[in-house]
Amino acid sequence: MDKKNYQLLPIGKLQLNTGQLEGLPRNPRFIKDDEYEKLKRSIQASPEFLEARMLLVYPLDDGNYVVIAGNMRLRACRELGFEELPCFVFKKDTPIEKLREFTIKDNASFGNWDYDILANESWSDDIDLLGEWGAPIDFLKQDEWENLPQIEEEQEAPSLEKPDKITITIPVEQKEIKDEIVELLKDTLKDYEGITIS
Repeated sequence: MDKKNYQLLPIGKLQLNTGQLEGLPRNPRFIKDDEYEKLKRSIQASPEFLEARMLLVYPLDDGNYVVIAGNMRLRACRELGFEELPCFVFKKDTPIEKLREFTIKDNASFGNWDYDILANESWSDDIDLLGEWGAPIDFLKQDEWENLPQIEEEQEAPSLEKPDKITITIPVEQKEIKDEIVELLKDTLKDYEGITIS
C-alpha cells in the first residue's frame, strides 16, 4: 500500500459514519457506557496505539472524511480533546463493496479467548489491567467462584424443565429494526412445529 495513504488528519474533518455514502449503511456497532469509558482510559494510557490501529477513512467531495472503521475511537478521541488522528485514507475509486467489507471486518471479533491461558499463565497477574485492556475478567475474580453452589462429584446436577414460553428482549438501541428481527426469527423457526412468534 502506498505510504501517502497514511495521513495525520484534523479531527474536525473526520465524520462518524451515519450512512452518508450510498451503499454503505451507518456504523453497525455501539458501545455500552462502561466499555466506552474503558476505551477512553485505554486511549489516554496508550495514545500511540492509535498509530498501530489507525482509523480507516474515505474522502468526501467536501474535503471531509467519513470513518469506515474506528467510529468509537473517533468519538472517544473527540471527548479527550485530540486535535488530529492518524488515518488510512482509501482512494476515491475504492469500490463500495470493499468499504462495506472493511467496516464489518474491523468490527468483527475473530477467535475466542482461551480462558485457561488467561487464568493460569502470567496474563492474570494483574486482573484489573486485563479488564482495562478489554479481556474478559469476571471468571478470574475469586470471590465470584467462592459464592457458586458446590456440587459433589457423584451428585447429578438438577435437571431444568423446558419453559413453555421464551421471551426475547430487544435492546433499546435495536428498536428501529424490531420488525426485521421478528421476520428473521419467523423465517429461522418456520420448520419447527408449535412455535409462534408474536
